[in-house]
Amino acid sequence: VLFATIRNRPVFKREGSSSQLYAHMKASCVKLRLFETQLRGFNPAHFPALSEIKSAFPKTDLSAKKEKDVSVIASLVTEFNQRFQDFSGVEKQIKLFSTPFLVDAEEVEESLQLELIEMQCDDSLKSQHQLLSLPEFYQSLDNAKFPLMRLHAKRMMSLFGSTYICEQTFSQLNQNKSRLRTRMTGSHLCEILRVSTTKLSPNMSAILQAKGQHHC
Repeated sequence: VLFATIRNRPVFKREGSSSQLYAHMKASCVKLRLFETQLRGFNPAHFPALSEIKSAFPKTDLSAKKEKDVSVIASLVTEFNQRFQDFSGVEKQIKLFSTPFLVDAEEVEESLQLELIEMQCDDSLKSQHQLLSLPEFYQSLDNAKFPLMRLHAKRMMSLFGSTYICEQTFSQLNQNKSRLRTRMTGSHLCEILRVSTTKLSPNMSAILQAKGQHHC
Protein backbone atom coordinates (compact mmCIF):
# COMPACT_ATOMS: atom_id res chain seq x y z
CA VAL A 1 0.00 0.00 0.00
CA LEU A 2 2.65 2.47 1.08
CA PHE A 3 5.25 1.87 -1.62
CA ALA A 4 2.65 1.63 -4.36
CA THR A 5 1.48 5.11 -3.41
CA ILE A 6 5.01 6.57 -3.35
CA ARG A 7 5.92 4.97 -6.68
CA ASN A 8 2.76 6.15 -8.43
CA ARG A 9 2.92 9.75 -7.22
CA PRO A 10 5.50 12.34 -8.36
CA VAL A 11 7.18 12.61 -4.97
CA PHE A 12 10.77 12.42 -6.16
CA LYS A 13 12.10 14.20 -9.25
CA ARG A 14 15.65 14.43 -10.54
CA GLU A 15 15.43 16.54 -13.68
CA GLY A 16 15.68 20.32 -13.97
CA SER A 17 17.89 23.20 -12.87
CA SER A 18 19.42 23.40 -9.40
CA SER A 19 16.63 25.70 -8.22
CA GLN A 20 14.00 23.27 -9.53
CA LEU A 21 15.75 20.29 -7.96
CA TYR A 22 15.96 22.11 -4.63
CA ALA A 23 12.26 22.98 -4.85
CA HIS A 24 11.45 19.33 -5.64
CA MET A 25 13.53 18.22 -2.67
CA LYS A 26 11.70 20.58 -0.31
CA ALA A 27 8.34 19.53 -1.74
CA SER A 28 9.27 15.87 -1.29
CA CYS A 29 10.01 16.44 2.40
CA VAL A 30 6.70 18.24 2.90
CA LYS A 31 4.80 15.48 1.07
CA LEU A 32 6.42 12.80 3.20
CA ARG A 33 5.50 14.65 6.40
CA LEU A 34 1.93 14.96 5.09
CA PHE A 35 1.85 11.22 4.36
CA GLU A 36 3.13 10.49 7.87
CA THR A 37 0.48 12.67 9.50
CA GLN A 38 -2.32 11.19 7.41
CA LEU A 39 -1.21 7.62 8.04
CA ARG A 40 -1.14 8.23 11.78
CA GLY A 41 -4.76 9.36 11.56
CA PHE A 42 -5.68 6.54 9.15
CA ASN A 43 -6.63 9.13 6.53
CA PRO A 44 -6.52 7.35 3.13
CA ALA A 45 -6.80 10.57 1.07
CA HIS A 46 -3.56 9.87 -0.81
CA PHE A 47 -3.59 6.09 -0.31
CA PRO A 48 -6.26 4.59 -2.60
CA ALA A 49 -5.11 1.02 -1.89
CA LEU A 50 -5.50 1.62 1.84
CA SER A 51 -8.97 3.02 1.22
CA GLU A 52 -9.93 -0.14 -0.67
CA ILE A 53 -8.61 -2.36 2.12
CA LYS A 54 -10.53 -0.42 4.76
CA SER A 55 -13.71 -0.69 2.70
CA ALA A 56 -13.25 -4.41 2.00
CA PHE A 57 -12.32 -5.33 5.58
CA PRO A 58 -14.03 -2.76 7.83
CA LYS A 59 -13.72 -4.93 10.95
CA THR A 60 -10.06 -5.85 10.49
CA ASP A 61 -7.58 -4.28 12.89
CA LEU A 62 -4.92 -2.62 10.73
CA SER A 63 -3.08 -0.90 13.57
CA ALA A 64 0.07 -2.99 13.23
CA LYS A 65 0.23 -2.34 9.49
CA LYS A 66 -0.35 1.35 10.05
CA GLU A 67 2.47 1.63 12.60
CA LYS A 68 4.85 -0.17 10.25
CA ASP A 69 4.05 2.19 7.37
CA VAL A 70 4.31 5.24 9.62
CA SER A 71 7.73 4.03 10.77
CA VAL A 72 8.91 3.72 7.16
CA ILE A 73 7.71 7.23 6.30
CA ALA A 74 9.31 8.65 9.45
CA SER A 75 12.60 7.01 8.48
CA LEU A 76 12.40 8.57 5.01
CA VAL A 77 11.76 12.00 6.52
CA THR A 78 14.76 11.60 8.82
CA GLU A 79 16.93 10.45 5.91
CA PHE A 80 15.89 13.45 3.81
CA ASN A 81 16.60 15.87 6.64
CA GLN A 82 20.05 14.39 7.24
CA ARG A 83 21.09 14.24 3.59
CA PHE A 84 19.91 17.73 2.67
CA GLN A 85 20.55 19.66 5.89
CA ASP A 86 23.54 21.45 4.35
CA PHE A 87 21.39 22.94 1.58
CA SER A 88 19.50 25.16 4.00
CA GLY A 89 22.67 27.28 4.03
CA VAL A 90 22.45 27.99 0.29
CA GLU A 91 18.70 28.53 0.09
CA LYS A 92 19.10 32.31 -0.22
CA GLN A 93 21.70 31.88 -2.97
CA ILE A 94 19.38 29.56 -4.90
CA LYS A 95 16.55 32.06 -4.50
CA LEU A 96 18.79 34.83 -5.83
CA PHE A 97 19.61 32.67 -8.85
CA SER A 98 16.01 31.67 -9.64
CA THR A 99 14.17 34.91 -8.79
CA PRO A 100 16.71 37.78 -8.88
CA PHE A 101 14.03 40.44 -9.41
CA LEU A 102 12.18 39.48 -6.23
CA VAL A 103 15.16 39.45 -3.88
CA ASP A 104 15.96 42.34 -1.54
CA ALA A 105 19.43 43.61 -2.52
CA GLU A 106 20.25 44.29 1.12
CA GLU A 107 19.91 40.58 1.94
CA VAL A 108 22.43 39.24 -0.61
CA GLU A 109 26.21 39.15 -0.48
CA GLU A 110 27.73 42.63 -0.58
CA SER A 111 29.80 41.76 -3.65
CA LEU A 112 26.59 41.12 -5.63
CA GLN A 113 24.48 44.02 -4.37
CA LEU A 114 25.40 46.67 -6.95
CA GLU A 115 25.07 44.34 -9.92
CA LEU A 116 21.74 43.07 -8.60
CA ILE A 117 20.41 46.64 -8.27
CA GLU A 118 21.49 47.40 -11.84
CA MET A 119 19.69 44.29 -13.00
CA GLN A 120 16.50 44.96 -11.05
CA CYS A 121 16.25 48.50 -12.43
CA ASP A 122 16.53 47.36 -16.05
CA ASP A 123 13.04 46.72 -17.46
CA SER A 124 14.42 44.99 -20.56
CA LEU A 125 16.18 42.44 -18.37
CA LYS A 126 12.95 41.83 -16.47
CA SER A 127 11.27 40.99 -19.76
CA GLN A 128 14.12 38.69 -20.78
CA HIS A 129 13.92 36.91 -17.43
CA GLN A 130 10.25 36.15 -18.07
CA LEU A 131 10.77 34.99 -21.65
CA LEU A 132 14.00 32.99 -21.41
CA SER A 133 15.03 29.96 -19.42
CA LEU A 134 17.38 30.67 -16.51
CA PRO A 135 20.52 29.41 -18.33
CA GLU A 136 19.60 31.44 -21.41
CA PHE A 137 18.88 34.54 -19.33
CA TYR A 138 22.21 34.52 -17.50
CA GLN A 139 24.06 33.70 -20.70
CA SER A 140 22.50 36.79 -22.30
CA LEU A 141 23.82 39.11 -19.57
CA ASP A 142 26.67 41.44 -20.47
CA ASN A 143 29.75 39.86 -18.93
CA ALA A 144 31.42 43.25 -18.53
CA LYS A 145 28.43 44.64 -16.65
CA PHE A 146 27.34 41.58 -14.62
CA PRO A 147 30.45 39.39 -14.17
CA LEU A 148 29.68 38.41 -10.58
CA MET A 149 26.01 37.63 -11.22
CA ARG A 150 27.01 35.41 -14.14
CA LEU A 151 29.60 33.67 -11.96
CA HIS A 152 26.98 33.15 -9.24
CA ALA A 153 24.61 31.64 -11.80
CA LYS A 154 27.30 29.21 -13.02
CA ARG A 155 27.88 28.03 -9.47
CA MET A 156 24.17 27.50 -8.87
CA MET A 157 23.64 25.67 -12.17
CA SER A 158 26.43 23.21 -11.34
CA LEU A 159 25.31 22.67 -7.75
CA PHE A 160 23.81 19.19 -8.18
CA GLY A 161 25.12 18.05 -11.55
CA SER A 162 28.29 16.09 -10.82
CA THR A 163 26.92 14.42 -7.68
CA TYR A 164 23.86 13.06 -9.47
CA ILE A 165 25.84 11.85 -12.50
CA CYS A 166 28.29 9.96 -10.27
CA GLU A 167 25.49 8.30 -8.29
CA GLN A 168 23.62 7.44 -11.48
CA THR A 169 26.74 5.92 -13.04
CA PHE A 170 27.48 3.71 -10.02
CA SER A 171 23.84 2.61 -9.92
CA GLN A 172 23.92 1.64 -13.60
CA LEU A 173 27.25 -0.11 -13.06
CA ASN A 174 25.80 -2.30 -10.30
CA GLN A 175 22.73 -3.11 -12.38
CA ASN A 176 24.60 -4.09 -15.54
CA LYS A 177 27.79 -5.70 -14.24
CA SER A 178 26.20 -8.61 -12.37
CA ARG A 179 27.67 -12.06 -11.76
CA LEU A 180 25.27 -13.49 -14.33
CA ARG A 181 26.74 -11.39 -17.15
CA THR A 182 30.20 -12.91 -17.22
CA ARG A 183 30.80 -12.28 -20.93
CA MET A 184 30.42 -8.51 -20.65
CA THR A 185 33.70 -6.77 -21.47
CA GLY A 186 34.95 -3.47 -20.13
CA SER A 187 34.30 -1.76 -23.45
CA HIS A 188 30.71 -3.03 -23.52
CA LEU A 189 30.13 -1.76 -19.99
CA CYS A 190 31.64 1.61 -20.89
CA GLU A 191 29.26 1.93 -23.84
CA ILE A 192 26.25 1.00 -21.70
CA LEU A 193 27.17 3.54 -19.02
CA ARG A 194 27.73 6.25 -21.62
CA VAL A 195 24.27 5.69 -23.13
CA SER A 196 22.44 5.33 -19.81
CA THR A 197 23.89 8.49 -18.22
CA THR A 198 23.53 10.90 -21.13
CA LYS A 199 20.52 12.82 -22.39
CA LEU A 200 21.73 12.71 -25.99
CA SER A 201 19.47 10.73 -28.33
CA PRO A 202 21.26 8.80 -31.09
CA ASN A 203 20.22 9.43 -34.69
CA MET A 204 19.35 5.81 -35.44
CA SER A 205 18.41 6.49 -39.07
CA ALA A 206 21.81 8.01 -39.81
CA ILE A 207 23.62 5.24 -37.92
CA LEU A 208 21.78 2.46 -39.75
CA GLN A 209 22.33 4.19 -43.09
CA ALA A 210 26.06 4.46 -42.40
CA LYS A 211 26.19 0.77 -41.42
CA GLY A 212 24.45 -0.17 -44.66
CA GLN A 213 26.91 1.83 -46.73
CA HIS A 214 29.80 0.26 -44.84
CA HIS A 215 28.67 -3.29 -45.65
CA CYS A 216 28.22 -2.44 -49.32
